[in-house]
Amino acid sequence: MDTVNLDQLEQVNVPLLSSERRSAYSPRMESSTSPTYRILWIWIAFAWSCIAIAWGPAAALAASPDPSFRAFASAIVLCFATFLPWALTTPTLFAVCRRYPLGEGNNARSIAALLLIGIGLVPSLAGFLPLIEGLGAVALPAVFGEPQAPSEALRRVLVTSLFALPTYVAVIAIGQTLVWANRARNQEVRSARAELRALRAELSPHFLMNALGSIAQMAHVSAERAEAALLALADVLRSGLSAEEEMHTLADELGAVDEHVTLYRELHGKLVYRREVGDGLWQQQVPTRILVPLIENALTHGAPLPDGTRQIELTVTDIFGALQIHISNPILRDSRASRGLGTGLDQVRQRLAILYGDKGCLTAAPNGDQFAVILEVPHG
Repeated sequence: MDTVNLDQLEQVNVPLLSSERRSAYSPRMESSTSPTYRILWIWIAFAWSCIAIAWGPAAALAASPDPSFRAFASAIVLCFATFLPWALTTPTLFAVCRRYPLGEGNNARSIAALLLIGIGLVPSLAGFLPLIEGLGAVALPAVFGEPQAPSEALRRVLVTSLFALPTYVAVIAIGQTLVWANRARNQEVRSARAELRALRAELSPHFLMNALGSIAQMAHVSAERAEAALLALADVLRSGLSAEEEMHTLADELGAVDEHVTLYRELHGKLVYRREVGDGLWQQQVPTRILVPLIENALTHGAPLPDGTRQIELTVTDIFGALQIHISNPILRDSRASRGLGTGLDQVRQRLAILYGDKGCLTAAPNGDQFAVILEVPHG
């Protein structure tokens, strides 16, 4: 367990993490809401295998009212051979659907392209098995039988192509459905990102105006203190504006908290900030700036100690596959949560809901003379 009392940073020489050091300390990570959409080969193979296994017995029963086990097995093998070229071509057909989507105003162009591709592709796929059988008959007539006449072979390809047309239409329909499902998902992701940016932006103006107002008043008393506060505010704004990712490491997030703590000390003076982080948790991923509004609430609405000192304790532990972050600060026994406190907590809850659904959790309630906020973030 890593423990540090940031009120004694100068004595113990524990440096705060700058934005440059935090960027080097942890790798960048793509947003948890980044759209990923991929049809794996295993699912395509599974789907076509199910079709072949279903069609094989049906074909055997259509050929004979009382087929033998060998007839069943032969029919299933024949269906697998028939659908193999379709399975190999399915990813390409899905790519064609992405290239020529329906319902975007270019339906005539897309339909014409899909029809032309089908006219050339369906006979090719339908003629794959007759071609293999024809070559086998030429090379091994004892196994494959005598070669068919060209006219008979062409007739078989034509009939097979007509039966294969619904298969082509079905694959294209599935591909078009996946295209629109992917676009709907991407739109949802973009909307979620926009909402996350809006929620993060809502937290900044109020804090910034308060900080600038305090610095303006401080400038009348001490130019040196005002300059130090401006530098601390610049660090806060620099790291906040450069945080483009929705997720980063706990080390990054605690570095942002350290910057706010330093700014508060420059603006208001005494502050005891104790932090305990469980071993091996520094590289865990958390939402960007998820702790900052909670720390700001604790600094703004927490009750000072008798000597005027503010106090905050932050503990990070690993519990039941989730990262649990506990923040507490003193309050007056008869105090009530202010409107500002409720707004900050609601914004954090909204971000958790967007990123994790019901897997993220935030609880906040008085506990004796302390106000406790518990944030739970699932791993990964």
